[in-house]
Amino acid sequence: MPERHEVRFENEDLTIEVAEDEYVLSKAEEAGLDLPYSCRMGTCSVCAARVEGDVDQSEGMILTEGEKEDGYVLLCIAEPRSELSVDTDDVP
Repeated sequence: MPERHEVRFENEDLTIEVAEDEYVLSKAEEAGLDLPYSCRMGTCSVCAARVEGDVDQSEGMILTEGEKEDGYVLLCIAEPRSELSVDTDDVP
């Protein structure tokens, strides 16, 4: 059974649990959040947000190394590997 992590959406005052084999965006939508997205494949960056914590987003193709180093992730393909703090107002 995959490990679960707390994901805190700072701008929404909401915390959810997301398993390591689940995408942050999908679980946020299930919790009622209306976040921006388009492709759901990591190719457009519409769902990008700044995140503190560790994620696996190896399927992503659009973010630059600099954006990744600055903490940006694509929520549509982000699988948590630790507790996360998500700032959906801070986009690249």
